[in-house]
Amino acid sequence: MAMAIADRLREERDRFVGFAFSNADILLELDESSKVLWAGGAVKSILGVDNADLTGKPFTSILATADAILLKAALRNLGPGQRRRDLNLVLMDDGQAAGADGSTPEKRHVVSVCINRSLKKDSPHYFMTIVNAAYNAIPHSGARRRDRVTWLAEAVEFTYAATHAVKEARKSGKSACLTLLEICETEELNRVMGPERAEALLAEIGAQLKLHAIDNESAAKLGDGKFGVTHLESTDTATIVSAINQVGDTFDLPPETMQATGKTISFTGSSLADDDVESILSYVVGKFSSEGVKNFDASSADQYLKRMTAEVLSRVVAMRDLIHEHRINLHFQPIVHLSDRSAHHYEVLLRFEDGRSPFADVMFAEEINIVHELDLAVTHGAIARIQLSETKGQELRLAVNMSARSLLNDNFLGMFEQLAVKMGKNRNRLIIEITESAKLDDLPKAARAVDLLRNSGHFVCLDDFGAGAYSLPYLQQMQVDFVKIDGAYIKSITESIRERAIVQGVLTTCRGLNIKTVAEMVEKEDQHKCLLDLGVDLGQGWLYGRPAPEIPIATGSGINRPGKRKGAKEVWS
Repeated sequence: MAMAIADRLREERDRFVGFAFSNADILLELDESSKVLWAGGAVKSILGVDNADLTGKPFTSILATADAILLKAALRNLGPGQRRRDLNLVLMDDGQAAGADGSTPEKRHVVSVCINRSLKKDSPHYFMTIVNAAYNAIPHSGARRRDRVTWLAEAVEFTYAATHAVKEARKSGKSACLTLLEICETEELNRVMGPERAEALLAEIGAQLKLHAIDNESAAKLGDGKFGVTHLESTDTATIVSAINQVGDTFDLPPETMQATGKTISFTGSSLADDDVESILSYVVGKFSSEGVKNFDASSADQYLKRMTAEVLSRVVAMRDLIHEHRINLHFQPIVHLSDRSAHHYEVLLRFEDGRSPFADVMFAEEINIVHELDLAVTHGAIARIQLSETKGQELRLAVNMSARSLLNDNFLGMFEQLAVKMGKNRNRLIIEITESAKLDDLPKAARAVDLLRNSGHFVCLDDFGAGAYSLPYLQQMQVDFVKIDGAYIKSITESIRERAIVQGVLTTCRGLNIKTVAEMVEKEDQHKCLLDLGVDLGQGWLYGRPAPEIPIATGSGINRPGKRKGAKEVWS
C-alpha cells in the first residue's frame, strides 16, 4: 500500500516538474487511442471543458475532424522516447465553421501541441503539452480553400504556403525540399475499396503529408492522385513514400494498387533568390498537376531555375517576335441585340499566322507577366481598324480583351492611353473586356484603373462572368457597363433548370446595378429564344456569326457614350 502511494506521488511530482519546465498552458497524459488519462493547467479557459469532463475521453473529441485524424496519425508515428513538436490543431467549435467547398475561416481557435512518447515499449503512453495560439502561421487574405476529403491545401494556396515555408526555413539556416507524389487515382481506389473506405484512406494520406510538412499548411492535393509536400531536407523522399505506402497497408490495400512514387527538388542553392522560390514552385506545381512526375528528374532548385529560365526566355523571344513582326492576325465576331439580331459591336479575337489556338500563349504571357505586350498589340490593331472605318464614313465599335493583370500594370495603362488618345472623341468606339483568367491581387487598384478607362469614354465589360471564384468580388468593387455571362451556363440553359436559375440570378444582379448583359456561345435557336425571354440584352456565338478576318459594316449602328452608373442612365441604341 505504501509502495503504491509512493509511486503515485512520484508520478504527480514528475508531472508537475515536467509541466514547470515545458513553458506550456496545459499538460495532458494520453494513451495510444488519445484518451485523456490526466489533465492539468488552464484546461477550462483554453479548451472550454472542465478537467473532470475531459479526463477519460478521447482528446480527438474536441478537435475538428481533419485534425482528429492528424493527431491519431501523429501518435502512431512516434516510437518510444520520440517527440513531435509544433503541431497545430483546430478546436471543434471553430473547425466546424468550414465551408462545404473546403474553405476554412481566416480566424480559428488553434492550439499548438508538443507530444512526447514514454520509453515503455509495451505500454504506449504520451505526454502532450499545449500552448494557446492564434492562427497566424501564414499571412494571407481571404479564406483558405481545402480539398474536402484530405483537407489539404489546393494548388494556388499551396504555392503561397510552400513559398512561405521554404523562405522561413532558409532564414533559419535550414534546407527545404519539395516532394511531388503520385498514387493511383480516386476511381481505382473506389473500385478496389469502395468510396467510403477510399475517402478514409485519402484522409489518412492527408494527415501523413501534414506530419512530414514544414508546417500544417505546406502540403497539398494537386490533382487526382497527385500530392505535394514541402519538408526539411532531413526528411528524405523514401521516408515520405514509405509513410504513404504504410497507410495503404493499414487498409489492406494491395501494394500494386497504391504504388506511391515521388520526386524531390531541393532548395539548397546559395544563388537562389527568394523571388526565385515562388517562380520555381509555381512552375513545378503547374507542370506536375498537368503531367505528373514522369517528366521530373530529382534535381536541385538551381538546376530547375536554369532549365526554366532557358525555356521561358525561348518562349518570350518567340512571342515577342510574333508581336513586333506583326505575325498576329485579328478576327472579328459579332455581338448582337437579341431583340432583332442587329450588330451591336464586334469582339476582336487573336489568331496566329500558323493557325494554332492562342489560349496557351496568352496563359503563358500572364504567368511571366508580359501579357500587357500582347494586349497592346491587339489594341493597336483594333484602333487602326476603327480609324480605317472612319475614313470610309463608317461607325465601327470593337471590343478588345484586356488581361486582369494588365490593369495593374502602370506602364501598360500609360502606353494604352498614348494609343487611345489618338481616337479623340471616338474613344467610346473601343470597348474593354476584362478577362478573369488571372486573379486580381489588388482589386481597389484595378477598380481605379477601370474608372480611368470609363471616364476617358470607354465602355468596360467583365468577361466570362461566373467562370471563376472572383466574379462577384470584381462586380462588387468595379464599375462596369457590361457583364458577359460565361458560355458554360448557356450551353445547357434550355435543358437545365439549375443553369437557367443561375443566369436569372446574374440578370437580377445586373439590372439592379444598371449593367447590360451579354450571353456568349449561343449556337442554337432555342437558346436564343430562352435568353430573349429571360431578358438578356446581347448575344454572341456561332448562331449569329463565326470569327472572320473581315467585318460586314453597316453605318449608323452602335452605342452611345457611357453615362455614370450613379446619377445618369446609359442610352443604348
